[in-house]
Amino acid sequence: MSRNRRSTSTSTSGESSKDPALTFDQRLQANARERYRTHSVNSAFNNLRSLIPTEPHNRKLSKIETLRLAKSYISHLIAVLVTGNSQRPCVDTINQRQEVEDETTSTSIGRDDLNSSSPRSSPYRQSICTFCVTFDKC
Repeated sequence: MSRNRRSTSTSTSGESSKDPALTFDQRLQANARERYRTHSVNSAFNNLRSLIPTEPHNRKLSKIETLRLAKSYISHLIAVLVTGNSQRPCVDTINQRQEVEDETTSTSIGRDDLNSSSPRSSPYRQSICTFCVTFDKC
């Protein structure tokens, strides 16, 4: 039988193979540990939600939305640090990355001739920062 299931069968001598009281107590302890773990995870998500600016401010985010927005917000804050611009820093970061790529490509040996005849497309998809867009609405 499975390790997690309580056995109700008895052995051939009529005695129970496991002490039902011990199994029941173990199950209660496991349930309490799982409730504590779930409570801890939910508490951590609530703390993270409180750190992420949202519109409207009282909107409760799902767990996946919380993780995705936290990742985006961290990227946004890094862009603020890199550019020193607190309003739309992600646009500046994309522009700086593009300038570095242009310089690197133009200094590569043999690449000048290839790039001058055809327009170069960026290998990065231009992303829109959720937090930069919020500044546009203000």
